[in-house]
Amino acid sequence: MVSAKNPPSNEFMASRVFDAPRERVWQAWSRAENLAHWWGPKGCTLRVVALEFRPGGYFHYAMEYSTGAAMFGRFFYREIAAPERISWINSFANASGGIVRAPFSEHCPLEMSNVMTLTEAGGKTTLLLRSTAHGANADEQKYFNELFGSMQQGFGGTFDQLADFLAKS
Repeated sequence: MVSAKNPPSNEFMASRVFDAPRERVWQAWSRAENLAHWWGPKGCTLRVVALEFRPGGYFHYAMEYSTGAAMFGRFFYREIAAPERISWINSFANASGGIVRAPFSEHCPLEMSNVMTLTEAGGKTTLLLRSTAHGANADEQKYFNELFGSMQQGFGGTFDQLADFLAKS
């Protein structure tokens, strides 16, 4: 279960406890062969186009659906402090990795800033994700704030897939 708290600071926060040590959760986030098994919404297959897991590096991916449709995304890694913290800018992308507007709204921010932290206690790992609209204008910020419920549901499904991956690996 994902818990989410959304203070009036325009920041989305989600938290989840995984029944796995922090190092295993870290490896799920830092290796292409692992990300391909769980990142993205339920119902899609993730294809890793490129992964340079380092500050200044990129994760470029395609979310492919059974209909044949695909949506691309990318992370630009800003900070990596193994095994406890990753900071990145997330955006929709084209097949070449360039930033594009979300296909579902002209008001969705082009970029979102994310910070993920991992803490371990008793062999379990707590993941805390904090997201903000990066460089958003007023309309984009308003749209981002209205997405919190959808984001909670989306990350809930993604984190369910991560929990399944960790249980099987």
